[in-house]
Amino acid sequence: MIKGNDNLAGFKNLFGSVLSGYDITVTVGNTRRVCYCEKAHRLTDEKYILTVSGSTVNIECSGEKSAFYALCDIAKRIEENSLADGEYACAPSFAVRGYIEGFYGNPWSFEQRKSVMLLMAKNRMNTVYHAPKDDLYHREKWREEYPEDELLKLKELVDFAKKYYMSFYWCVAPGLSIKYSDEKEFDALINKTKQLYSIGVRCFGLLLDDIDEELAFEEDKEAFGETVNAHIELINRYYSVLKEFDSSIRLTVCPTLYHGKGNEYYISKLGKNIPPQVSVFWTGRDICSRELTSYEAVRFVEATNHKPLYWDNYPVNDCSMYNEMHISPIIGRDPDLYKYSEGIISNCMEYAECSKIPLITFSDYLWDSESYNPQKSWEGAIKQVVGKENSDSFIVFADHLYTSCLKDANSRRMYAAFDEIEAAFKSGSKEKAVTLAEAYLGKMNACREYLKKDIPICKELEKWAEKFFVMCDILNSIFAFVMSRDEKLLAEILELVGKYEAMPARISNDIDIKSELKNELGISIAK
Repeated sequence: MIKGNDNLAGFKNLFGSVLSGYDITVTVGNTRRVCYCEKAHRLTDEKYILTVSGSTVNIECSGEKSAFYALCDIAKRIEENSLADGEYACAPSFAVRGYIEGFYGNPWSFEQRKSVMLLMAKNRMNTVYHAPKDDLYHREKWREEYPEDELLKLKELVDFAKKYYMSFYWCVAPGLSIKYSDEKEFDALINKTKQLYSIGVRCFGLLLDDIDEELAFEEDKEAFGETVNAHIELINRYYSVLKEFDSSIRLTVCPTLYHGKGNEYYISKLGKNIPPQVSVFWTGRDICSRELTSYEAVRFVEATNHKPLYWDNYPVNDCSMYNEMHISPIIGRDPDLYKYSEGIISNCMEYAECSKIPLITFSDYLWDSESYNPQKSWEGAIKQVVGKENSDSFIVFADHLYTSCLKDANSRRMYAAFDEIEAAFKSGSKEKAVTLAEAYLGKMNACREYLKKDIPICKELEKWAEKFFVMCDILNSIFAFVMSRDEKLLAEILELVGKYEAMPARISNDIDIKSELKNELGISIAK
């Protein structure tokens, strides 16, 4: 039972039966205790305090948003069996915590967008950016208004985001074709913006990324001299008109130079000549940055007079990364980065279900970066996405998908199992080694059966699962050879290895299986 707020009581179905049996009371206040984030030194409407005594829980908060986050937290603690008696003061590290549909490839479906948004809201993210590169009306047809049916779908998303306390940013990317000096072009941009404003959009993104660094039109060169001046003029005019619509409107811009040291000419000049209230996307030192450091954030602030809002290109796997599947946890982001940046927006993959796993780890890091544990977060994320009953099987496969710009160690669970098996063999305990090998192969084969299911996440993983199946066949055959020493199996293993190596999907860092067999088991299958 939820007392003290009828709207929150309406979320009962969102948590299923998890909250049943608990008496939850919401107490709203307006004091430092519930309105100020001590570690980040800022006012917030997202802080809450839980007081737990048995099945009785009191939520102290400043309003509905923080109370909603409290309910999400309570439900998660119950599912993890960690809702113990005591008082818990909870507030986010980062002010802006979200994701962007900003990849090249097939845009998500309407239902996928709602599914990801709901899950991220339950994990206390507060921002979503709508910017699919291959949405024609976002980029190529930026001048044209959305057809009525597509506009209605966008309105549903805007309303859905509002229901779950998420800021919905609609983004436009005119940079490929806009003539900055043409008033008709600016009018087209404003008319398109008015259409989105009419359905409730109050947060906008102006994206000028992935375009030519030089001005394309002679008229623009004469009017502005160089690209950065044209961009400053466009941003300032656009923001000024937006504020005339509604003083509460927020704007984020993505500059043409969006990665580097943070003190380059273009980004320094742009930042210091646009309003401080305008957020500026930045990907870090690289397009896909292995690390985001506080030192680099401070340098960006000093050069631009803006805290960076990180567009984090993880887990996105478009362009040259299309053979990689990024479902490992986010790592390499400084624990105190929240002090020097607005927040982080994670760029997703076109694979919506798979994106959910790393996104949940982002949400854990963004909420409490100083206590973030990547492995614990990742294991919890897998349980949320595939279910507790399937998580042990799924993680056997996910263990091989650490290949990304983050460059974390891959296939750690498999190698740990191999090391234990090898140690048992070398110590003369063949029976133990066989038992260990059978146990690991059993896990792999159970995982294989799960991945064959006709469900969305398994469909998205087909390309990588097929290669994993071949790996399973190789390891099963190797075990059979070790047990029988039947040399006929070597030809079968060699054929499987050739098949594995020819498959484009990347798993397990594409290890040299032939060398591994020779080095670890003394088996030479080179021809």
